[in-house]
Amino acid sequence: MSLLSRFRKDTSGNVAIMFGFLAVPMIGIAGACVDYARASSARSTLNAAVDSAALMVARDATKLTDAQLKVRAESLIRANLAGNSDAKLGTYTVAINRTARTVNVTATTAVETSLTKVIGVDTIPVSSTAQSAWGTNTVELALVLDNTGSMASSDKLTELKKASLDLLKIMKDASTATDQIRISIVPFATQVRLPTTYKDAPWLRYDLTKGTGSNKKTITKATWEGCISDRDKPYDVSDAGAVTGQNATLYPADFCAQSTLTPIRPLTSDWTALTSTINAMTPVGNTNVAIGAAWGTASLTPIAPLPEAAPANTPRLTKYMILLTDGDNTQNRFSDNQSTMDARTEAACSNAKVAGIRIFSIRVIDGNRNLLRGCASETGMYYEVSNASQLAPIFQQIAREISQIRLTM
Repeated sequence: MSLLSRFRKDTSGNVAIMFGFLAVPMIGIAGACVDYARASSARSTLNAAVDSAALMVARDATKLTDAQLKVRAESLIRANLAGNSDAKLGTYTVAINRTARTVNVTATTAVETSLTKVIGVDTIPVSSTAQSAWGTNTVELALVLDNTGSMASSDKLTELKKASLDLLKIMKDASTATDQIRISIVPFATQVRLPTTYKDAPWLRYDLTKGTGSNKKTITKATWEGCISDRDKPYDVSDAGAVTGQNATLYPADFCAQSTLTPIRPLTSDWTALTSTINAMTPVGNTNVAIGAAWGTASLTPIAPLPEAAPANTPRLTKYMILLTDGDNTQNRFSDNQSTMDARTEAACSNAKVAGIRIFSIRVIDGNRNLLRGCASETGMYYEVSNASQLAPIFQQIAREISQIRLTM
């Protein structure tokens, strides 16, 4: 009886016993954290694989049969999952609706658990779905790019060219039909420039002068090198619809303040020509953001001076502008101060938005942050970089956002 009594009162082994009871769930909880992280990684990989499959199948929908598209989708998913051992393809479906021109891709995987098995969980199911459409949306995009002298510093123009060429490639690859995506390029400094083949355009005027006294000269068709200055106010910030034939509404041909400024490339899907324009850009002159924004709008408006654009109410058409600068406004035709020039730029951006154009604005190291943020259509469409090398990922992000035919998670 004495032995039994001592055994009953002895509690020195309770901790070990309690630890034994708790060990299994503690191991299971710890394992769950590890396995959840693995499942999250598998989910990200699966999402990317399904997104890619949906977009690529949509691109090929007009060329391949439904059976071929399903085989292609499976192949794409498996290829994109190959680098993640936890993301092994389970079930998948590819639903193609040729009436609605949509493709829906759904795929699942099951991540086999490790320590979580001790609490009875053998697998963590993961699934993803994406929808893409083809031949439904069209895009018109104006690249309004600062080509001023300050862009020569800090590799800004070099990095801008790289980023712009990346954007062109993404847009070209995303285009599934002729002219589905068209782009214009508007290099700007104090002025903008056009090919001299426009010299007889009825919306041009030839009355600006330079010099004084006996040295005073008036611009002529023969001496015009393609440069154009701001229109008379208030038309300097309006879209092309204000051209009426009256002198104040016409675009003033001018002597070139920057004779090496790259000419505007009107809307086109000629990717070789667009690439050539980007590669030809050189840094020269002072900054006049308003004239860049005004001509970006003009390139997206279906009347003079650049009539290549489709009407704003064209079904399934979206118009965009990327407005990039690295400095404050410094010079325009009117010798305005910076405050007045900023107000003109703000008005030009507002008129572009009224015309149905969605604006991305980018500040490269320097420039009026508040002005450019206000030019953007939304807060998330404004970017600024502290190093020119950051332009490439930003342009890639914008390009993918614009060029996706349609994608939903």
